[in-house]
Amino acid sequence: MAGNTVIRLSMPAVPANNSRPRPARAPTDGSEMTVEELSARTGVSVRNIRAYQTAGLMPPPRLKGRLGLYDAEHQGKLELIRDLRQQGFRLEAIKGMLEKTPEGAWSEYSLISELFSTTFFTVEAPKRKAIKEMAAHWHTTATPEQKERLARNGLYRPVGEEEFEMLSPALERIGIQLADLSVPLDTVLDLQDVLIKHTRAIAKAYVEQLFITMVEAITTTSQRGNAGGAASATLDPAIAAAVKGLFERLRPLAIGSVSAAFPVVLQQEFDRSIQKQLSKKRG
Repeated sequence: MAGNTVIRLSMPAVPANNSRPRPARAPTDGSEMTVEELSARTGVSVRNIRAYQTAGLMPPPRLKGRLGLYDAEHQGKLELIRDLRQQGFRLEAIKGMLEKTPEGAWSEYSLISELFSTTFFTVEAPKRKAIKEMAAHWHTTATPEQKERLARNGLYRPVGEEEFEMLSPALERIGIQLADLSVPLDTVLDLQDVLIKHTRAIAKAYVEQLFITMVEAITTTSQRGNAGGAASATLDPAIAAAVKGLFERLRPLAIGSVSAAFPVVLQQEFDRSIQKQLSKKRG
């Protein structure tokens, strides 16, 4: 963090991330690569790389004749875009975040993001379930429109034609309890859409105001330790451990802040709604 914040380095070491394979990092000798090589290193398709360039998320490659060449900075930025996309951020949000990140910090930013896979902040493992089994709790079959809503709300990942991976099984269990209370499926989906919209806004605020601030501080520390202020391809293990420790402390605080505020706001909204209904009757 910036200012007088003290980063304690006595945090536990960063565990190996076995949730998904990681492509090899870009060489540190300044060598360049073609778009196909960049794609192979990052796991991002050539088509998407070019789409990110068109969207203004990535700078164009250096041209050598008609051949486009990419360097370690391109790879660091692309890995960051990839990781943010996997965390559910839209391109517009990513572009705004990248504009706030210091030039030359892409490698550090990507390395920090790499420490925390999409499961770091998740408290339970995803669960696969057939769509017909999910809809059966409402004694109906899911319509194409309802399937589309599940596919785009960010909490359900389509797996094939008739199966979804639920990223929050606990939320699905709440949906089942609402079904037992005879709450219609469309109403449950409406509530989920509102929930996702506002919790995503809260998450974005935490990321932009805390995560990016942390990245800037760590980038400054990393560059001070390198000759010429160049971006490093690796993070000091002590710094990496400190980052992990800070994020482990942030996770319950972020989740707890929502849990703490919601009952109060829920009561206020309930009271406000009752007063509004009474006012209508009196009028």
